[in-house]
Amino acid sequence: MSQEQLKHPKKSPATEQEHADDIDFARYFNLLLENKMLIVSVTAVFAVIGIVFALLQTPIYKADALVQIEQKASGVPGLGDMEELFGAESKAITEIELLKSRKVLGDAVDNLKLDIVARPKHLGRLGQYFARTYLGKDPGNVFNQPFIGNFFSNTYAWGGEHIHVTQMSVSDSYLGKTFELIATGPNSFDLTLNETIVLRGKTNSVASNDDGSVQLLVTDIKAEFGTAFVITKLYRADAIAQLQRSLQVAEKGKQSGILTLALEAADRKKAKKTLNAIADAFLLQNVKRMSQEVEKSIEFLNEELPKIDSKQIAAEETLNQFRLKNDSVDLTLETESVLDQLVEIDTKIHELSFLEVDIAQKYTQEHPKYLSLLAKKSDLAAQKARLNASIKDLPKAQQQILRMARDVEVNQQIYLALLNKVQELNVVKASTVGNINIVDYAQVGRFPIKPRKPLIVVIITMVGGLLAVAFVILKAAFHRGVTNPQEFEDVGLTIYATIPLSEEHIKRTQLAKLRERVKRNKRKQQRHELLAEVNPSDMAIEAIRSLRTSLHFAMMEAKNNVVMIAGASPEVGKSFIATNLATVIAQTGQKVLLIDGDMRKGYMHKILQIPAKPGLSDHLIGQLTLDETIMSSGIENLDFITRGEIPPNPSELLMSERFSKVILHASTEYDLVIIDTPPILAVTDAAIIGNHAGTSLMLARYDQSPLKEIITATNRFDLNGVEIKGVIFNAVEKRNSNYGYYNYGYEYK
Repeated sequence: MSQEQLKHPKKSPATEQEHADDIDFARYFNLLLENKMLIVSVTAVFAVIGIVFALLQTPIYKADALVQIEQKASGVPGLGDMEELFGAESKAITEIELLKSRKVLGDAVDNLKLDIVARPKHLGRLGQYFARTYLGKDPGNVFNQPFIGNFFSNTYAWGGEHIHVTQMSVSDSYLGKTFELIATGPNSFDLTLNETIVLRGKTNSVASNDDGSVQLLVTDIKAEFGTAFVITKLYRADAIAQLQRSLQVAEKGKQSGILTLALEAADRKKAKKTLNAIADAFLLQNVKRMSQEVEKSIEFLNEELPKIDSKQIAAEETLNQFRLKNDSVDLTLETESVLDQLVEIDTKIHELSFLEVDIAQKYTQEHPKYLSLLAKKSDLAAQKARLNASIKDLPKAQQQILRMARDVEVNQQIYLALLNKVQELNVVKASTVGNINIVDYAQVGRFPIKPRKPLIVVIITMVGGLLAVAFVILKAAFHRGVTNPQEFEDVGLTIYATIPLSEEHIKRTQLAKLRERVKRNKRKQQRHELLAEVNPSDMAIEAIRSLRTSLHFAMMEAKNNVVMIAGASPEVGKSFIATNLATVIAQTGQKVLLIDGDMRKGYMHKILQIPAKPGLSDHLIGQLTLDETIMSSGIENLDFITRGEIPPNPSELLMSERFSKVILHASTEYDLVIIDTPPILAVTDAAIIGNHAGTSLMLARYDQSPLKEIITATNRFDLNGVEIKGVIFNAVEKRNSNYGYYNYGYEYK
């Protein structure tokens, strides 16, 4: 076959489409079926891993509470009511940020001592699992003692241990460091850091080290002697930050004023206590904030009252002096009406001025509320200007007395109003409850919210299955050993035989290797165990008999009766095929000579249990005659020439005239000569031998020999003038595939 034919084989469109379909669908589907045990096994292992992983996860519980924000007016009572003129807005966003502030959460941290972490020392997640699942009758006094605990240090806690640290103060250098507290008695303990004792103490008594940098008060400890607890004094900011990360706050509905507080923690009781502490701290801070607001308003009004009082006194004195000088001047009904209107407007302007002080503390001048207030003041000022313009037509004396009377009335009205508001604020201050109401205190669900163990198991199991499938597919993609004989046909190579994988041969080969490893029967000459002799009904031998028939017809037009068995790479089964093919042909009565042409690594002498020398190399270098190298195989009609002593120049020996004479003599004296050769892609020996053979066959191993490798080997033979008649497809496995060997399923006994 030419090199061009191998590179560009002819295919019909239908064949190309069917082959593409096989690669895309059938091949990979069959591949998965063939490796189903691997996929199932890996998936099962991952499922077990998923179950163990899920069981070892720490359950997380969720506590939730409800808080209501009441829409109350803030600032000075009475004046604050005027905010309705400028619209209302939800304060939920502001309150949420206040609730999550360091001020509120810091109070909760301080109240519950959340900056002190004290827990039993566990052996990782495994120890936590044992402690978590321990169901002792009295966990405070009876402690878990699992069998596995005997293999680890007695400092580990396995369940039932308890400690309560009421107070812990350390210098800055010890903040964030992990101490170990070891129970040394019913009420005594040692506190260590890096295996160095820092202090010794007793429960219900403040223990301190020499320089006072560490002080500790433990009020309760229940554990076996020697059990360790892990204790850490956190930075206050770190404790607050941890709380901020675990706290979730959201408004329930749009502008509902109802806040949902949620806190996640591994300890159900701690989650509930912590969330309630946060809610209480938020409520207390809100009350304080409201009280401070009222106090500021009272302070402001108390500063304004003396000023207004002085203005009122001055205005009354000015009015009285004017009346004394002008007895006949008095206000007409029309003037009194204007006076009432001016007093009302001035009073409102002053009220807005007080309200502006309150609003200015909360909003910028660009805020809609602030702009609305300024617009209202501007409107009142315009009304006042119109009234002032209307009194210009009055007599001068009337104008003067009107202004004086207005000042008296306005100051009097403002003074009385402010005095009343101060009294109201004092009442408000005494009864301030804030605008926060805790609707529902914290409750914790019966079951943990995470981890979702079934989901974890499913995901990890699926990952295992997908990894197994990916491994099988990638392995097939990177190692494209031929599994379909059609692939040889597609590149123009003829399949001479398909040899099934022989389980019997594999077992005997493994047993022989084991015997050699333990040096059994090392010096004893044992009878060979060729598969063709020990199990002639094996499917592989039946296939080799079929090859014998095909070879008979293939050699009719050959130049001689010499057959070369070649391969592209090692370990494809050349020696197995050559020895058993020679045996089944010899069993028909033909005289056969088997030659081990691999003078580098040939091992056919081991298969036939014959010494490696003398052999072919010994004759080619002139040490022995040909007759001295030909040995009986122990099988009737089958002679054998071993490789001989390994020479330094096998290729040169094969190119010698002496080797040509060997082939000529063997071809004349025997009905068939079979030569086993080394891999063509490794050395050129096979190409040299092939020029002496009338028939050359290429051996390819199922799922091991890539098609490109076979094509390259065939092209190399072609370049050296050797024609490959066809391919022997060896070690075909019985798989869930369209390319099995079910036609070899018959046995003859």
